[in-house]
Amino acid sequence: MAGELLAYMYLQYSAVAAKLQANGVMVSFAEAVYGGVAKLPCDVTPPAKADRVHLVIWYKEGLSSPIYSVDARNMTMEGGRHWSEERALGGRAFFQSNTEPARLTIESVKDSDSGVYRCRVDFRKSPTRNTKVNLTVILPPDNLSVLDEKGAHIPHYILGPYNEGATVDITCISTGGRPLPRVTWWQENALLDDTYEIVSEKRVRNVLRVTQLERRHLHAVFTCQASNNNYLAPISSAVTLDLNLRPLSVRMVAENKPLSSDKQYDISCEVWGTRPPPVITWWKGSVQLRNTREVTSSDGNKTTSTLIIVPTIEDSGKYLSCRAVNSQIPDSGIEDGWKLNIFHVPIVTLELGSNLNGSWIREGVDVYFECNIKSNPWVYKVSWRHNGNTVVNHPSGGIILANQSLVLQNVDRLKAGMYTCVASNGEGDGESNPLHLNIKYSPVCRPGQGNVIGVGKGETARIPCDVEANPPALDYTWRFNNTGESMEIRSSHYTSEPNRSVVTYTPLTEHDFGTLLCWARNPLGTIRYPCAFHIIPAGRPDSLLNCSLINQTETALGIECTEGFDGGLPQHFVMEVYTMPRKHYVNNASSNTPSLTATGLPPGLEYEILAYAVNAKGSSDPTIIHAYTLKSPQKRTAVSPVALELVPLIGILAGVVVTLVSVAVCAVIVLRCREGKKGGRKADKLNDVKQRPLNQSSESLENNPDIIPLSTEFQDSEDKLLEKMNTKRYAEINIINSVKPVKGEVTYADLNLAEPDACLYACLHQMSGCDTLGRCDTLGRGGSGPSRTGIITTTRF
Repeated sequence: MAGELLAYMYLQYSAVAAKLQANGVMVSFAEAVYGGVAKLPCDVTPPAKADRVHLVIWYKEGLSSPIYSVDARNMTMEGGRHWSEERALGGRAFFQSNTEPARLTIESVKDSDSGVYRCRVDFRKSPTRNTKVNLTVILPPDNLSVLDEKGAHIPHYILGPYNEGATVDITCISTGGRPLPRVTWWQENALLDDTYEIVSEKRVRNVLRVTQLERRHLHAVFTCQASNNNYLAPISSAVTLDLNLRPLSVRMVAENKPLSSDKQYDISCEVWGTRPPPVITWWKGSVQLRNTREVTSSDGNKTTSTLIIVPTIEDSGKYLSCRAVNSQIPDSGIEDGWKLNIFHVPIVTLELGSNLNGSWIREGVDVYFECNIKSNPWVYKVSWRHNGNTVVNHPSGGIILANQSLVLQNVDRLKAGMYTCVASNGEGDGESNPLHLNIKYSPVCRPGQGNVIGVGKGETARIPCDVEANPPALDYTWRFNNTGESMEIRSSHYTSEPNRSVVTYTPLTEHDFGTLLCWARNPLGTIRYPCAFHIIPAGRPDSLLNCSLINQTETALGIECTEGFDGGLPQHFVMEVYTMPRKHYVNNASSNTPSLTATGLPPGLEYEILAYAVNAKGSSDPTIIHAYTLKSPQKRTAVSPVALELVPLIGILAGVVVTLVSVAVCAVIVLRCREGKKGGRKADKLNDVKQRPLNQSSESLENNPDIIPLSTEFQDSEDKLLEKMNTKRYAEINIINSVKPVKGEVTYADLNLAEPDACLYACLHQMSGCDTLGRCDTLGRGGSGPSRTGIITTTRF
């Protein structure tokens, strides 16, 4: 305040003194800033209009000689000769006469330029005039220093950071300057503080105090100014205030909804208004979670933390929270959170009824199970499984499902096995622990055992007797039965092990073929019905039955048959494929089941398939099937409409021809048969034919007729009609073929003749002649052959 008062008094004095005269000389005051321009006024106006200036001379107190002059004698003032004293002014001054008033201008003012100057003006007629100018040189302040509350300089002009709510003192010190400057504090264009104080001759100080720092003070700029003149801009120094801010808000972004157990979730939490970025922690109850990641916005105002969580059933009901705190500000933490609701697949445990002894449950008792469930949300369905199969409520069958219980009434061994309880809710199906129901029962024969055993005389067979029993059967008895006797087999001829006994049996005579009976015992009793094994003489297997095509492509043919008797021994099945009509071997296939497929066949050809069964005693008579592979697509051609129209006509003509030929053949056969009655003239030829091996017996032929394949994709409706007409003539065509057999084939036919020709039929079938009594003599051995009627069959080999 003292400095401001002195400056005010100085200005007032200067204004008054400018109007005073000292010793009759007008005195004025002038100011100039160091380094600036000083303008010293001088009145050169003549007192009379007719007068004019001859000479202007400038003096400075302390110097004995002039420092500047203008000689306007014999010329105008503007054209006068100027002179300057080099040592005093150094070429920095010049006189301006065209201004009002005229003035001496001094540039680059120095501190030594201050002082009293006298201007002398000589006129041509009027007296000389003298005026004085007191020049004051102002020295601006040298520098400003801004200090923190500790008196230290502020690095990078950033003050702080200070905590929100704190009080800060900022000191500004000005050094140098004449006169001493005013030191003030400003924020933008607002004056905050002008209460400066003079500390010494060259120092002025102003302390700014800001109390209760608020969020609005963040990055506030406080400017200190020092000024001692109106000619130059004040020198200034600005500092920026940095603050630590509390978090304004914390909000969990995810929706508060139930979470599924054992699934991964990303839950985000946003924290606003914290400076510096906050420390964000996640808590589940009192346990801190650490699998998080954080992202801060470019302006630092928002920080997002994301928690990766896999909730478990145990987390249900716990409080999940996101907590944010500014580590620089005590007690600044705030949080947001919610209570966890965890959905999970039902947890199910299965138990037997409390009054049941699970280690000893016999057939005929009642058993019940209890299903204990823990579920969120609650289950909408409870189901039961037995050995993986769903259990259905069947009260009349002794199965009762009631809420979370299963009751099995009057259990038998089929009810034994693994039981589970399955509870279902929106999260999935929860299956209980498997509970094994162990039902004790007396022995029974194991299903699926072969009960016909083929054994040759003198061969030794090992025949297993497998039973089912719980606990296992260890005691066995074997007996042999036939039509004439029953005898127990000694224990030395069989072995015993849990649920199995194996007898070693060797039939030596025909009386040793019969039935072996096996009895088994366990602690619950003896088997009710013994296991029976029929011992028969082993032989070749029977032919395959009911064969049909199941797969017909361009390169493959497949058949499926019904197996016949296996001859008492394990059998397998074979198919051989030959081309027609020359019967070249192409391929074969074998399998343990009567379903066979041959591949790699050329397309569009007709084939003959021989299918038969094989066991250790040999092979069965073959079953013959005719089929053809499909044509390749590029070889298929359309059938001409004209050809299709001729198909029915061709069929009718072929039928007529076949009928005529058949009648002729029958007549020839009757004549030959009658000749056989008279002497058996053809016996030698028939014996020659008989000596050629026949691979197909009469019985096998009766059971295994030739198979004619079904129509293919290349047959249209007219083709199928033609095939149907040709089928009606099949017997007649076979008769024709029997008259002229193909080389390498044996062809025969069975005829259904009238009663008087029964002998003829028998002779043909037995390939022999008739004796004198009208009986068939089979190769000279006498006796009549078996009677067969109604089938006409042709078989080729």
